[in-house]
Amino acid sequence: MANTSAVLPTIPRDPWPVIAQRKQDARSHLLPKEWLVPQAVLELYTSSPLANVINIPIECGMLTARELEITGTHDAVSLLDMLRKGLVEGGYTAEEVVTAFCKRATIAQQVTNCLTEIFFTPAIQRARQLDVDRAADPNTPLPPLWGLPISLKDCFQIPGLDSTIGLIHFAEKPCKSYSALPKLLLDLGAVFYCKTNVPQTMMTADSDNNAFGRTLNPHNKRLTAGGSSGGEAALIAMRGSIVGIGTDIAGSIRIPAHCCGVYGFKPSERIVPYAGQQNPAAPGHAGILPVAGPLATSMRSCELIMKTIMSHDPWKLDVNCLHIPWRGLKAPNEGRLRIGVVEDDGMLTATPPMRRALSEAKEKLEKAGMRLVDIRLPNVARDIGTAWTSYSLEGCKTVLDYIAAADEPLVESVKRIGLVSMPAKSLHDLFAWNVAREEAETAYRDLWLESKLDAILNPLAPYTAPPIDCWSAVGLALWNLVDYPSCIIPVGKVEERDVVDHAAKYGEDDDKVYSMYTGPEDYRDAPTTIQLVGMKQEDERLAVMAVIVDSILHA
Repeated sequence: MANTSAVLPTIPRDPWPVIAQRKQDARSHLLPKEWLVPQAVLELYTSSPLANVINIPIECGMLTARELEITGTHDAVSLLDMLRKGLVEGGYTAEEVVTAFCKRATIAQQVTNCLTEIFFTPAIQRARQLDVDRAADPNTPLPPLWGLPISLKDCFQIPGLDSTIGLIHFAEKPCKSYSALPKLLLDLGAVFYCKTNVPQTMMTADSDNNAFGRTLNPHNKRLTAGGSSGGEAALIAMRGSIVGIGTDIAGSIRIPAHCCGVYGFKPSERIVPYAGQQNPAAPGHAGILPVAGPLATSMRSCELIMKTIMSHDPWKLDVNCLHIPWRGLKAPNEGRLRIGVVEDDGMLTATPPMRRALSEAKEKLEKAGMRLVDIRLPNVARDIGTAWTSYSLEGCKTVLDYIAAADEPLVESVKRIGLVSMPAKSLHDLFAWNVAREEAETAYRDLWLESKLDAILNPLAPYTAPPIDCWSAVGLALWNLVDYPSCIIPVGKVEERDVVDHAAKYGEDDDKVYSMYTGPEDYRDAPTTIQLVGMKQEDERLAVMAVIVDSILHA
């Protein structure tokens, strides 16, 4: 950072700690006092260094029985059914649903620090107006997401609210327009009520920044909540939201979904509108494109969001979107899928809880009639290098300028990942990168066709959520490089039988990562997951298959 000089206009501003404190104070004032859990009660849950706060909303007494029912027993699909019914048919009003999630999000914020921008009052007002309009004209068809509360990652722009993306530079600079995706979802009836925390630079797996601080993992505060959509995943794990929107360029939907034990779906490039977001990179940045996608409490909720977006001409809001509509596909082979299984990436060995999770998933799928074949990924080390070259094409100059303009320090996870120290690449390097990416895409296509695959099953990473600031696995970026959609399915938690062993098999670096797993006590309640991968631009097919696989794993 010392060698980087900001080219941004130098407008005198307060020191960064002063700005950060104002942002945090403003956020605190937007949490209704009558919804706050008393500090004495919080301390009962948070005093342990391994504190699990998942059950605080249920046990703290701040939510009514009906609010617990609304927030705790539904996914997005069943909640929409209840909203369509309305009170007359034994369902819910939009206002009571949105209010319930605002209250539960307040509790989640107290114990995980997952929120950035809070706009409960306008959200409840919008929900109330939806109810009024419906009562005035009950025969008008409801839009597909009518009254559904949806949370948003901080990078999505909403007029009148900041999108700091973890950078002091963007604090106290309200946005003037909607990003493309929130605009589409709003038109389809959704209600937005909060935005969620991210890392400084949005390129690490720890959602920690100088503006809002660190988001904690609600299952075990010793462990990371993941990033860059970490606030989103923590909020959904606490059921302060049951569906939200994150983004992913190197794992930013899947890592926090994995760490917090929620569902996450990373689409292919240009399927879901991405335009109009606050971005830490230069406009027009080449290479791997970031994508937007859902995190949720069920896979069928992810499918619902993908279906709804793809069915409503997203290219009309984002010129970069492909004209690929939702076609109503059925699962290939009548649901008897041929799935390639990747035990590990050939560089890092899966730790005991992740090996067990994959083994149990394989057993259930085989019993259900799935055809599993072992495969190995080609050229992993080379292709990971290609992916990381993409993330440093401009030498991180834009984001470093933003950081320097506010004179804020780098947080620990940004220092550790080392991305900001990588040099910029030349035009010749970009040409070479394009060639390397095409070679990787060709190799993965050939693997897919030669193995006659419907999907690939593998661990997202060799470990569960690791300790804070310790995420180091990068193999998951392979699916961004070759642009394959992929999703995270939670399958359980670390168990007492997941004892420490010495099974690392790929050398010193592998042994160092493997030894982070120090046994089931330190990793108590850490979620375990599997990743399911589909073919490029076959997002609908992956969503359909993922619902089937999820139903088998949770039968």
